[in-house]
Amino acid sequence: MKSFRGFMLTLSMVLAVMVFLSGVPAFADADGSHNDPQTTAQQAASANDEATMKDFVLHAKRHLDAAVSDGGGELSAFFREMRQREEWNDKEGSVYLITLNRQGSVTNHGLYTSSLFNDSLLKLPTVDKLFSMLGTAQGDPVCFEYEHYKDRSSRWTCAVEYDTVLQGAGKSILIAGFDHDKNDQNIVRLECGDYTPAVTAKDVTASQFISESQSQETLRAFVKEAIKRIADLAGESSGGDLRSALAKMGCLGKEGVWKSGSVYLFVMRDRATGAPTVIINGNNPELTGNDFVDILDEDGIDVGAAILEIAGETGAGGFVEYKWDNPLIEEDDLTIPGMSPGTSPKISYVEGVSFPVRPDTVFIFGSGIYKPLEATDSGTSDNDDGCAIAGTSGNLAGTVFNLFLIVFSFCIAFWWNGQSRK
Repeated sequence: MKSFRGFMLTLSMVLAVMVFLSGVPAFADADGSHNDPQTTAQQAASANDEATMKDFVLHAKRHLDAAVSDGGGELSAFFREMRQREEWNDKEGSVYLITLNRQGSVTNHGLYTSSLFNDSLLKLPTVDKLFSMLGTAQGDPVCFEYEHYKDRSSRWTCAVEYDTVLQGAGKSILIAGFDHDKNDQNIVRLECGDYTPAVTAKDVTASQFISESQSQETLRAFVKEAIKRIADLAGESSGGDLRSALAKMGCLGKEGVWKSGSVYLFVMRDRATGAPTVIINGNNPELTGNDFVDILDEDGIDVGAAILEIAGETGAGGFVEYKWDNPLIEEDDLTIPGMSPGTSPKISYVEGVSFPVRPDTVFIFGSGIYKPLEATDSGTSDNDDGCAIAGTSGNLAGTVFNLFLIVFSFCIAFWWNGQSRK
């Protein structure tokens, strides 16, 4: 009996050790190399000095560089963290991150992505000075003190360049510590005009309360309205300038007729390489320039390939179902390399179209609606306090479960030992 008791005790302890070792990655960094000081937004706000703000912007740049390098939706996931996690966004101290393209247009903003997407901040004096300093910085971060617009206090801001996912687009700019008025008159707004399509995003939302067939027909009409609008703009432009017409598709990222709640439009371009490239995504501006290659949802559906199969040719179109990130549900987020960014069931209408000025190029227009969630398990939490490089944030729930198994294993072992001595 004693030998069996000893065997059970040994087995329980071995199990505990194995469970602990399997949980170690949840506490560690992805590559084990991120051991340098990890300055947060709160620390930068509290210190308000050049050295701390520079450390903060470089910390964020390391994550950005890794996200761009890893691909698979990692940039989208990290940009979402920049807006939501306290590590990157100290709203109380007004320290957050902003990313701009070379024209100064907003691609991601700690506070105002939805309302300022594609608007240019370049004429804001602070941003203009940062751009000017970066011109001679040879890749190093630049910093200076500016006067805060609310209380006229002196604040530190820093900026640094980073590589983008869009080849040939040059460097993008990451800014830390600059807080500004959302309605500053120096912001150059993207001209969207007062055009109202016959079917709006709100109409699509309302149709979901009627019937499934009605919502799908309304969704189809909504996408066709977007196609019609771009065709009209391209025809109005001198010489049939499709580029100018597509530039205005940035308006899709703003709340209004083209976007309402979880309903938004996306446009892709078939590069004839088997991978559609995102031109615009009304919900995730950071997806612009990404190739949809081997992006799988949790059911194994290759989202880009599924869309291409339905709408990869001019005049082709139809509905495609997959799982994606619902912007209204935080719990459905996923940050796993190569995976869809969410677990919400979605049905999208997609249609391929070519324009007279680019008859050899297929543009894919689409929009979708989310079905009611059938499960609440979302995988990775955005509230994890660990610091891991792009897409490797620890699964806190899994770690807690592992710890529970460890404690449970020891409890069983000692209980059995105690019972055997009676």
